Amino acid sequence: MGLMFFAPSPSAQARVSDPSPIADPVFGPNTDIYMTGSGAGLTIDGFQPPTAITQDPAAPYPTTDPAGYELLSTFAGIINTASIDDPSLVGEMYCINLRVSTQTGIGYESGTWEETNVPNIGYVTYILNTYYPATSLPAGLTDDQRATAVQAAIWYFTDGYVVSSAEADIRAAAAAIVADAQTNGPAAEPVAPEVTVAPPSAAAPIGTPAGPFVVEAQDDASLTVSVPAGSEMFSDAAATVPLANPGTVASGTSIWVTNSAGAASETVLSARAAVTVPAGQVYLYDGNNPDFTDAQRLILASTTDLEATAEATATFFAVGALTIQKSFVGAAAGTQGPSQLLIDCGPGYVFTADIPGGTTSDEVFEFENIPAGSTCSVTEPVLGTNTVAVVTSDAPVEVGVPEAGASAIVTNTVEFQPGGLEVTKVITGAAAGNQGEIVLLIDCGEVLSDSFVIPANQPAGEYVRAYAELPAGTECTVTESTSGQSSAIEVEPAADVTVTIAPGAVAEAVLTNTVTAADGWSEGNRLPATGAEPALPLLLAGSTVGGGLLLVLASALMRRRTRAARE
Repeated sequence: MGLMFFAPSPSAQARVSDPSPIADPVFGPNTDIYMTGSGAGLTIDGFQPPTAITQDPAAPYPTTDPAGYELLSTFAGIINTASIDDPSLVGEMYCINLRVSTQTGIGYESGTWEETNVPNIGYVTYILNTYYPATSLPAGLTDDQRATAVQAAIWYFTDGYVVSSAEADIRAAAAAIVADAQTNGPAAEPVAPEVTVAPPSAAAPIGTPAGPFVVEAQDDASLTVSVPAGSEMFSDAAATVPLANPGTVASGTSIWVTNSAGAASETVLSARAAVTVPAGQVYLYDGNNPDFTDAQRLILASTTDLEATAEATATFFAVGALTIQKSFVGAAAGTQGPSQLLIDCGPGYVFTADIPGGTTSDEVFEFENIPAGSTCSVTEPVLGTNTVAVVTSDAPVEVGVPEAGASAIVTNTVEFQPGGLEVTKVITGAAAGNQGEIVLLIDCGEVLSDSFVIPANQPAGEYVRAYAELPAGTECTVTESTSGQSSAIEVEPAADVTVTIAPGAVAEAVLTNTVTAADGWSEGNRLPATGAEPALPLLLAGSTVGGGLLLVLASALMRRRTRAARE
């Protein structure tokens, strides 16, 4: 860099009261510029408030020396700076906080107005855009006087500083500058210099490259990039094409970074380029010198070319592996559909595992390069339940992943879907409707035992009772214990029906009774619901109209299907 610094002297009390440079300046990758000394300006007397204040920007400049303020003799004017890599790129600055010192050799980085914690910088920037050194104003003064008056006006807005009445020309010029800024200011914060490294951070397992980081500069300027000792830069994701450190690259270059520490660590990728920096850009102490906890804030007096920097952090972390075993148990294992595991170990570490339908053997999945210390949540969004099988899972499961690795088992229990039974009693025949009570017995072992009663004299048709949620494989037998036959009515009995309940299906048991009249019986001889013999003569008498009505009803009911609700 070719910088020369001489023996140190006591730290400045404020502003630049000590021109001696720091003996051993310390710069970092974040350092944009450093102070090289003072420029145009004068040492003048003035007054500052006894304690720090937030100056009212609309307050008129005092016409007399303010009572109670402290007398202060200090240099007021330009502070010169230079860029780190190319000291020929220089910038003229003004101070924007009177109470903090600086010294030749102090490093600075660009910042935002908010970061300065200094009030009224919009009015300061109006002054910079209107007065020396951006222009030759205020008129009628030397450059030293102009710089002094501008600095004094800036301090009025930032610190409440007032020039002594003994400095008549400077005081008058400073007061006029303040009045102009109050009338026509404030100005807006300028756009910061455009040097970027994106993203600002990236992480990778130990021993692998982190990135890519894309470096860009304003107006496609070339950039100087660097990483600390022990780290390397590459232009490819496989880390086979190294870059010089430091090295020059084009704007838009992608960079991958490695670290040889062999343990969890961080490293910083720095990018630096010469860009056009607008007046009003502020600079903050870079924090690199152990002898200084703070240094005064500076603001660029006029637009110029200076170096600007940007940084990104590459983090290298220890990793572990997670092994997941997927198992299937249950009577219906192998009948399930496809399933899926979802493994969420945090942003950027989310995995899926798909298992084909019909799998019966264990499936093992391994997920690597998970940050050690992560907690992984294992869920099963797709279980594989279908029309045949019902699948339950012991997921969700949470697993901590140390550097040594971890494992977990997710088990699916696969059972057959339950089925149903539909018992249908069909009543048909010429004498249908004259039969007695019919009783069906449904025997499904320990699962179901029920009776289905069809009252006497029900017309021809189908009578249905349904049973749901019966375990697949259940065997059910339907027996007709009472057929409805009587001495006058013959009923062809129904044979027993045995069915097996299939998964997700309804088994049908149909029992049909054909009802016919015994010899010598006619519709007019219909038995009452009790089927009692003494009532027969009564039914025979005057039964023409009634018998006709019953026949009509029976004919209508034979064409419909009646469902009997389970009692």
